Amino acid sequence: MNCASLYAAAEDRYGCATPVRLAFYPHPILYEDGKGMDVDVATELARRSGCRFEVSVRPRAQIWQDIESGEVDLTMSGVASPDRLRLAYFIPYLYLRERLIVPLEQSMDLHDLNDFRARPGVRLGVISGYRHGTYLDAILRIMAADGQLREYPDERGSFAALQKGEVNGLIGHALVLSTVLSDPAMRHRYRVIELNAPGVARGLVLSRRHFSAAQSAEWLRLLEDLRLDGGLSRILLRNAPLDIAASLLDNGYRAPAGDLDKQP
Repeated sequence: MNCASLYAAAEDRYGCATPVRLAFYPHPILYEDGKGMDVDVATELARRSGCRFEVSVRPRAQIWQDIESGEVDLTMSGVASPDRLRLAYFIPYLYLRERLIVPLEQSMDLHDLNDFRARPGVRLGVISGYRHGTYLDAILRIMAADGQLREYPDERGSFAALQKGEVNGLIGHALVLSTVLSDPAMRHRYRVIELNAPGVARGLVLSRRHFSAAQSAEWLRLLEDLRLDGGLSRILLRNAPLDIAASLLDNGYRAPAGDLDKQP
């Protein structure tokens, strides 16, 4: 096989005979000003696959519309749902456990999201086009029907709304709080409440319009190699403290006590 044939085979393997249209969404941890976890993951995947990416930055909700219309081929850190699985293949590479973030003075007697939504006139800030996993999405659908949600295009917008009192709380990650509010004194004005939900898988999103099932399997192999050789851990450590970086690889599920001792 000549060099041209080898190159053509590689292009077909990953689906990059033409540049892949990659869309990032703004996020204080994942993508901001051309830096972040997703930028580093995408850069490493491009190096390992030989694919060329045409990069754009779009709001989350817009990305899903553009994947459906065929204007975007690939995005990062997407959360699968039944409607989205019709549009794309999902390959997880990190997990985020989101929390309820509220002003400290409003956190009395709050233990979970149900306590929060039971308060009269409460408003919760969420990101438009965001998915939080089965558990939280079910509660948020109820809150939306009750008029308790306010949508914002990104995390900085929702945190600004929280600071101005437009909302009484928001769903977010503790690392986002420390990134958006760089002043420790400001961060201490807020309480981060754990939610009874496992880490939600976020991964590479490959448009079914552009990629075949066989090509998505090759991207899965590429991501597994990145995980197994430590490349993914190194990327996470560049972008987060050690304890938080480790949690991003943990789906949060645990075997019930005693199950590990049972003999088959």
